[in-house]
Amino acid sequence: MTRLANYIEKVDLPDKTFVGTIAFRSEELTLPDGSKMALGIDDSHWILVYQEKPGSAFQVYECDWPERKIVVDKKSGGEHDLARFKKLVQYFFAHSQVEDLVTILPPQG
Repeated sequence: MTRLANYIEKVDLPDKTFVGTIAFRSEELTLPDGSKMALGIDDSHWILVYQEKPGSAFQVYECDWPERKIVVDKKSGGEHDLARFKKLVQYFFAHSQVEDLVTILPPQG
């Protein structure tokens, strides 16, 4: 099984922008700690939907990388929230199996 982080390291594209969503292909799939995540990327604007455990409330993180701004559940966040966002994304990349994920791309206009 290939981890998402291993796959991303091998990608070498001239266009480094990506617009789309990376999510589990099935509701039954989770990360090793039981959490679920989906990551939407539109160039430097990232949105992470995170559920710590089945049945718990979802948290929505919106990050604007150039401005280092983070919004959590529609409330302005601080450095602690940005650090948590980074940690969650790193965990998602490190532990997601490529075979368990789908990539959803926006319609081509």
